[in-house]
Amino acid sequence: MKTVLIGLSVAVIGAAAFLMWPRDAPERASAGSESYAVELEVEPRRGPVTATVRVTRHDHAAVDVDEVVIEAVMPSMGHAMPEVVARRRHDRFEADGELFTMTGLWDVSLRLDGETATVRIPVVG
Repeated sequence: MKTVLIGLSVAVIGAAAFLMWPRDAPERASAGSESYAVELEVEPRRGPVTATVRVTRHDHAAVDVDEVVIEAVMPSMGHAMPEVVARRRHDRFEADGELFTMTGLWDVSLRLDGETATVRIPVVG
């Protein structure tokens, strides 16, 4: 009976730890272009994700663009995903879509106002 209770306790604790363990913590990556500094926040996983892009100008002027085009490429495998457009939402840009089809290192290009900044995202899940 004591062995059964100990086994049951271990199972309950293990299940609680599994359910409470953090998953898919957002990946944050920063880069810059001639005029802009950008920060991309995205869950590094396959399938549909929400990407958030924060944009500032190096000269501290207002950011006067309505969208950021996001393109993900996996150079080691020759994969490229269709572009996803992030639209302005208050002080940031947001897009929903599929950026990554498999695990590995992805180069993510962020294009705005004729300029491009590229970040590298390691996709693990």
